[in-house]
Amino acid sequence: MCTLVCLLPTRASSETFTSDLYGFTAEFPAEVTVGSPQGSERDAKGNYIAKSAIIQSRVMGVWTAMVTVDTYTTPHKIEANSTLTMMPKMFTAQLDATITSSKPGMVGPYKARFFSFQANDKSTSGKGIMIVVPTAKPRTYQVLTSHTSLASPENIADLEKFLTSFQPN
Repeated sequence: MCTLVCLLPTRASSETFTSDLYGFTAEFPAEVTVGSPQGSERDAKGNYIAKSAIIQSRVMGVWTAMVTVDTYTTPHKIEANSTLTMMPKMFTAQLDATITSSKPGMVGPYKARFFSFQANDKSTSGKGIMIVVPTAKPRTYQVLTSHTSLASPENIADLEKFLTSFQPN
């Protein structure tokens, strides 16, 4: 006799993550992994002037909560409005997704853009917040969630909590 066991996504225990290095706090839905920083933008001479790191928690094939932070290593000017308009478009182009809503806003004292998206193949959908912190060495944040049809209502509520908990320091 064979017993079939069906493994469904369960509610994970959340983890408050604070990073002095990347300058934020967020309530991730589960255990957090931090990727190694990679060069992300170059100057006219080809030298890296910014580094990007991905901080995330996820259940493969079900949901993802992640922050991509770009930190400039040299003084640099960023025009917040055009950057915030461009960032969701670049993200959805890489994902082969369509923006389903988009509006400007604020996260604390910083300009932000809130948006939602759906993959063009309908396999995943999600929400994001793009934030610009315009210091002498600016930071940009892509705070993103996505989920498939396997995500439970509790998973989706946890993703929403993650988005609303994000605070740049």
